Amino acid sequence: MEKLSLEEDGVAIVLVASDMDLRQAVQQLEQCDELGLDLEFDQNRYTYGFNLCLIQIADGKGRCFIIDPFYIDDLKPFFELMENPTITKIIHHSNNDILLLDKMGCSVKGIVDTDVAAKILNYERSSLATVLKEEFGKEIDKSQQSSNWNKRPLTEDQLRYAAIDVIYLHKVKSKLLQEIEKLGRMHWLKEEDSLLEQLKYTESENPHLRLKHSYRLNFYQQYLLKWLYNFRENLAQQFNKPAHFVIPNEALVELANNPNADLHEWLNHTRGIHGNLKKPKNERLLQDALQEAKDAAKANHISHDYPEHRFQRPLRTPETERRKELLTAVQQEVIARYGEYASKLIINQSLITDYSQTGKLRCSKKYGSDILLGVAQDLGIEIHVSAAPQQTGE
Repeated sequence: MEKLSLEEDGVAIVLVASDMDLRQAVQQLEQCDELGLDLEFDQNRYTYGFNLCLIQIADGKGRCFIIDPFYIDDLKPFFELMENPTITKIIHHSNNDILLLDKMGCSVKGIVDTDVAAKILNYERSSLATVLKEEFGKEIDKSQQSSNWNKRPLTEDQLRYAAIDVIYLHKVKSKLLQEIEKLGRMHWLKEEDSLLEQLKYTESENPHLRLKHSYRLNFYQQYLLKWLYNFRENLAQQFNKPAHFVIPNEALVELANNPNADLHEWLNHTRGIHGNLKKPKNERLLQDALQEAKDAAKANHISHDYPEHRFQRPLRTPETERRKELLTAVQQEVIARYGEYASKLIINQSLITDYSQTGKLRCSKKYGSDILLGVAQDLGIEIHVSAAPQQTGE
């Protein structure tokens, strides 16, 4: 294991850059009850796709392991460590980390999310930098936040920044959970963390229809857009560039809207087109892809009609307005009791709108449902629940 003469605030930074290093690090980390964890990744910022760039683990005993996956063939030992439910993983804002690891085949267990903990304590801003400043009076350097983590070698500044994201997590967890315990909200955190552990990475079924203004296209144009979208994905993967760096989203929709445009002119007069796409070989590939899309659309008798707008304004009747007013009154009382920002974990406008339309309270969190029903009862308001939420935490 490579020895670095580098430390941050008294914590030794240990670089893990081989399979042997990883096995040795995991053997040491397995002895810990709690680990601070963070990932650095690239999600279509510098390269194609959603990719792991760095793993940081603090043991709470004066060491921070920086695991470089670019030099490791088998991350299985790390995955097994993450899946061990007897070891607590302290993560600040864990959603994307969980989703990336799930994409890679690893289901993290034993999560305590300190970002959620801060929200439960009614933090207006719950970033790690904010929590450290407010709870410990410590300012941290975030200058490397937008760093390109794909580049090697890593700089000393990058290594320090990576370490800072985890070396304080044990203290943060201890402080925040102590405050949550005093407020009697520990069951909130346990259920929220349990829900996070259930997150699964999924690909969007029709990602091309999520592009801005795609809903304005007719069925035929949307059909072409899907082909063009897939063509762009394949080319972006070959170039190892974010797809929107190859053809900007708005340009892709524009081409689907005007599929008979002169492609050579379009390529050379559209802003943001990647230079490689303008090469004769790739220009021909685009022409072929567009022609194949047109032929397939014709063979499948794709209509030129326009779809009805999927978004419909919520129905407004005296009854829906009455339900909205009642649940809004409950929301205001929840805010008064628990705080404006903590209340957002329990109730939001989407939940109120859904209740106004259906007449059934569909809250996925047991603690949230219990609070809403309790507050409603105190206010003399009758709330109907669609089904009792499943218990997700002990």
